[in-house]
Amino acid sequence: MNTEENASENAIAASVAELREQFPRTQDLYREVCVLLFFRHGITPTANKLYQLVRKGSMSAPTEALSQFWKTLREHSRVTIEHSDLPDELRTAAGDLVATLWKSAQSKSLESVATLQTDAAIAVDNAKADLASEQLAHAEALRLVESLRSQLHTSENDAGQLREAQATAAAIREGLEVRLKDARGDLEATQARLRELSAQHVEERERLADRTRLAEERFADMGRRALQDIDRERTAAAKLQKALEAERAEHIAAIARARVDHDAAQTKIAELREQIGALQNAVDILKNERDRDRQELQSVRTKLEAAIRQSAADSVRADHLHDELERRRIEPRDVQNRAAGPDAKGKRRSKPGSAGST
Repeated sequence: MNTEENASENAIAASVAELREQFPRTQDLYREVCVLLFFRHGITPTANKLYQLVRKGSMSAPTEALSQFWKTLREHSRVTIEHSDLPDELRTAAGDLVATLWKSAQSKSLESVATLQTDAAIAVDNAKADLASEQLAHAEALRLVESLRSQLHTSENDAGQLREAQATAAAIREGLEVRLKDARGDLEATQARLRELSAQHVEERERLADRTRLAEERFADMGRRALQDIDRERTAAAKLQKALEAERAEHIAAIARARVDHDAAQTKIAELREQIGALQNAVDILKNERDRDRQELQSVRTKLEAAIRQSAADSVRADHLHDELERRRIEPRDVQNRAAGPDAKGKRRSKPGSAGST
């Protein structure tokens, strides 16, 4: 009931606000409010009620307007039958009958208004129930929106973290590519150095072969020893050549492994989080292999330099032996000349003496 009364009061206040705009004069506005309360809402108007609704003018204004309203209503309720042929008693009876009929119709209209008010209250209750249901649905929709906003915020945070992880992976990938490029440069420099050392070794071997042939031609007596030395040098050179070829093959294999690792890194960039450790290990292995290759290359270079020094020492020794051989070949001739010299002089001296004796 309180809800119905509040709804009725709100409807009356809204209607009064509309009448306030339509009737700017105070008396006209109070008159229309009386009509509104009595005929539309079935409420008996009072001066206090009118002043509470209108709040315009002094307290005498609603009293005067209410008095005029009841006077006009009574005049409209009294029906006068004017006809020249009817007696006065009949006209009065007819007027009273019409007045009774009008009052009966007015009471029925008021009952209809009450029925309409009841139906309106029921409709208002139904509308309020629908409104409450709509408000519940709206609240549920708001909760759903808040849940979706929370999920969206979580998704945005996850997307931001994924973007950061992707940027980190891209930076790591760029670093790995730079390191792999440096490793390739080092490998290419090592291969170039190996080719240079191989060419130098070939030239040195050719020079050693030339010296060996000259030594064989010059020193027939020392050929065996020189050949043995040369064979040892050739064996060492062959071993060095095999070592160089093995190093070259190992470098080629290392380059192939590096290419395979690089291709694997390119194809599996989407799984970089899980495979970054494996790629780091592969790069570390390549670095270790490169360092080991450098150490082995340095060892081969040391062996080659030792072989070159040994070859130079053998060449010097061969030259020394050649000089010694030449010296020994010359010394017997000098001894023979010195031994034959006095005998020849005695013979030359005895020939004149024998001629004189004869």
